[in-house]
Order: sequence, then structure tokens, then C-alpha cells
Amino acid sequence: MKAVLKEKIKYSEKDSLYVFECPEIADAAHAGQFVEVRVKADVKPFLRRPISIFDAADGKLSLLVRTVGEGTRIMEEWTGGEEVDILGPLGNGFSLEEGNEDVLLVGGGIGAAPMNLLIKTLAAAGKKIHMIFLPKRDQALMESMADLTANIDYVVCENRHGLPAAMDQMTEKADIKMVYCCGPTPLMKTVADYCNAKDIESQISLEERMGCGIGLCIGCVVAIKSGDDFEYKKVCQDGPVFSGKEVLFSE
Repeated sequence: MKAVLKEKIKYSEKDSLYVFECPEIADAAHAGQFVEVRVKADVKPFLRRPISIFDAADGKLSLLVRTVGEGTRIMEEWTGGEEVDILGPLGNGFSLEEGNEDVLLVGGGIGAAPMNLLIKTLAAAGKKIHMIFLPKRDQALMESMADLTANIDYVVCENRHGLPAAMDQMTEKADIKMVYCCGPTPLMKTVADYCNAKDIESQISLEERMGCGIGLCIGCVVAIKSGDDFEYKKVCQDGPVFSGKEVLFSE
């Protein structure tokens, strides 16, 4: 469907927030879902770009995008009023569990993008929110959520190696029953391993190359535990959010 670019905000040298008028997607979106964006009305680049939903409210859809390749460089050329073809909302997002009053969010780099809407959703549900963001060199990115993080228990971690100690501090001072995570694969594996060892539930938002976003190309499969064995599931359709207990991370 068509979305109209209303505003583009530069948060860092490589991170920008794109705000669209698109009530069809905004009104249906949930935290952890994503969209597929056609960056140019041309055969090149052919594939859409999967991007996590940063915010969705009052008919506005916001996407926090890191410029890393051809598609995102094209997006940087967009100007106000640009009409963009966006497919969504797609995938299964984060779920809220009853009784888990204290929750911990762990975001790494651009993996902080889906955390914005998640924080709003958790706050509306009355949850006590704690958050760890890393690495420290990407701290400027958190300006995009300054109004939210000002009201939660929020710390910045230097890097992934210091994450277990940071999680220890959080779990020692709060009765954390659920951890939500999105970021680079090594970070997510660290979080999942920590939670599994401590018997804490976790929800991990996986990042894979998703060519179509609707389960047709089968290019985003991951190994998921199934009893004593495993099966392959599609990140775009069965995820991107999975339980940290079921994801089989490659070594």
C-alpha cells in the first residue's frame, strides 16, 4: 500500500527516522512486527527491504533505519511528500505475559528500533520496565527514545562481554520474569543463554534476510527446537519473535 513520507529526522551519521502517513499499517501494527519497503519504483533494487516498526500511532508509521547498503542509501535521498510502497504489518511480534510485572529489555545497535513501540505497549500495560542498551558507541541512537527512557530503569553497557554482569545487576534488584531482546546475533545468543541458565523467559526478535516477507521465498529459515529434534521455521512468517528457549543459534 502507499505511504506518504511526512518527516525525516537524522539521529546520527548513519541512523534516520522516517515518519509516514499510513493509517492502514499504523492502526494494525503491534510491537515487534515489521514492514517490507520498496525503496525505488524500478527493477533495481528488485527486493523490498524488511524494516522493524519503530512507532505506530495516530495514523503515522515510523521506521528507524540504519544506512548500510544500496537500499537504505536510496532511502536517504527521499524528501517530504515522497510516496512509498510499503507492505505490512508483517510477522508475529512480542507478546505480553500476565503476571510479569518487572520486565527487562536488551537492545543492541539498530536492534533498539522495535523497542520504542514495545516500551509504549509495556508501559500502557502497567509493567515496570528495565532496559540495557549496547554498545556504548551507539548511544547517540537512543536520542530517538529519550522521552521514553527518561522514565524507565535504563543503563548503557560498554559491549556484549559486559552484558551478563549488567543483567546480573538488573535481576538482583528486580524480580525479572521476562526479557525482550533484539540486536546482533551474538548479543541475542548471550541473552538467550543467560536467561535459559537462570530459568527466565525470553523473547528474541531474530534478524534474517527476508526477501519477500510473506513466507514464499523461504530465504529466512532458522533452526527451532522441536522436542528432542529441530525444525526449520520462517522468520518472516513464524517470527520474527521467538522464545529464547527454542532458538538454536549456530556457533
